[in-house]
Amino acid sequence: MAMNPHDPEDWQRSSPFAIVFFVGSAFKVFRQILIQGGLPVVALVIAFWDNLGRMNVLLFLAAAVALMVLAGAVIQWACFRFRIGEDRLLIRKGFVKKTRVDLPYERTLGVHVQRSLVDRVIGLVTVTLDTSGSTQAEGRLPSIRTEAAHRLRARVAAALPTDAGPDAARDASDAADGCLAAPSRRGRVLIKLGPADMVRIGLGSRNFLFVAATIGILADLLQPGNLADPIREVVVDNATSAVSRLGALAQTALATMAILAVLTTALVLTVAAAFLRHHAFALWHDGSTFRSRSGLFTQREVVVETPKIQQLSVSQDIVMRWFKRFRLCALPAVANVAQGGGSPGNLDAAGALDIPLLSDRAVEELHARVFGEEAQNIAALPRSTAFKRVSPYYIRTLTLRIWLIAGLCLGLVSLALLPSGGFPNTWILIGWIASLPVAAGIAWQVWRRRGYARDEDGVATRSGFIGSKANAFLMRKAQSATLKQSPFQRRKGLATLQVQLACGSITVPYIDEGAARRLRDYILYKVETSQRRWH
Repeated sequence: MAMNPHDPEDWQRSSPFAIVFFVGSAFKVFRQILIQGGLPVVALVIAFWDNLGRMNVLLFLAAAVALMVLAGAVIQWACFRFRIGEDRLLIRKGFVKKTRVDLPYERTLGVHVQRSLVDRVIGLVTVTLDTSGSTQAEGRLPSIRTEAAHRLRARVAAALPTDAGPDAARDASDAADGCLAAPSRRGRVLIKLGPADMVRIGLGSRNFLFVAATIGILADLLQPGNLADPIREVVVDNATSAVSRLGALAQTALATMAILAVLTTALVLTVAAAFLRHHAFALWHDGSTFRSRSGLFTQREVVVETPKIQQLSVSQDIVMRWFKRFRLCALPAVANVAQGGGSPGNLDAAGALDIPLLSDRAVEELHARVFGEEAQNIAALPRSTAFKRVSPYYIRTLTLRIWLIAGLCLGLVSLALLPSGGFPNTWILIGWIASLPVAAGIAWQVWRRRGYARDEDGVATRSGFIGSKANAFLMRKAQSATLKQSPFQRRKGLATLQVQLACGSITVPYIDEGAARRLRDYILYKVETSQRRWH
């Protein structure tokens, strides 16, 4: 009897190259476990296991972690199955904890593509479906064949609602292909970044200090007491002897050169990371959709429809201010943002449109394109004079909060140092009292950057400490608006307004209670009377 032909809608498995993706996922889980409970144990082992030496212990732990991560990745890949149905994507995954994901195509907000160098060579693609009502990208199919990606593309495009327009179906089709559309269909080029921009991005990266600290820790591990005897005798002891024969001025110059070498290495690494992630960054707009593409070895393409953008977040730190540049993130409904506003560093969804470097004129142009005829009079740039500052009473509350946290930290330091003959409690108390002016200065600096602005359609907030950040959104896209009052705020006639969006929450603290109530009621009125979809 003849066998039935293979049904393309049967359960399928990703390519074995997807194990690399699952290695990254398993490493993230393992890292979270270490941070939550295992890190103190590892620190004790490194500190007291002197018989083997610190370097040997680190190598042993690294090998054990690598084996566990690799084993977990292979198990995850073996248990991962997906099925591209007529109207939904079905995913089954998990070994101990079984997970079943059912994603109707009609819920899809965007189709995003990521292709590594190996993927491009052997014809694979990683496809991500962003869906409404989820804070993470649920529908992620790593390293699948292009045929499966084409089939998924066609199903998603066919399931898009009719009011999404023909452009939405076309963009879903192009995105699933894993390549940009033809030049005549890309739309207008808004932004292109070159090599000089990659250097600016690296210089302004917040990872610079982290990388420098990591290099310093590695240098500390290479101290004479932590190395094997042959290396210490041949290299370190001779170097130490040579340095000791130098004069004080030469030793100071040598130490300065070592510090500069660490900073230079950290700088080179962060700039190299910027080239890897944002190389050949380009942004297009065709009237209904934003499309970005970047990456040197791993190419990332993000397609976001303009109506689905919930919030614009524009930030500028000290380095970017020196370059007169900004960073902009357009957050869709699936972006997971920390409470208090959208921060690029807190993004958790693949569908967020992240533009790492752009001028003030480009910010204004993107602001106009995203909001259209709405909210054209609210501030888009963090340093705009249109922002109204919150009440100065915010300084008092924030100062007390920072001062109490400083006292708690000093108390913990006191408990840690006293058993070993550390500072007396008197000096801890004096240090805590002396920290009050510092706390007040920090609070004053934060207050200077706290503010809000509004017009008939939208609201913008501003925050920051050393840098500054502005978040703008349309009132009709708010999910809820609430007022909060502490006893101190009630006595002073103040209130805190909190607006919940589909991508997070935005807070405006310490404003006049009457103004806060009127703004809350007007936001709810705009939500109830709007005839437009929020996504």
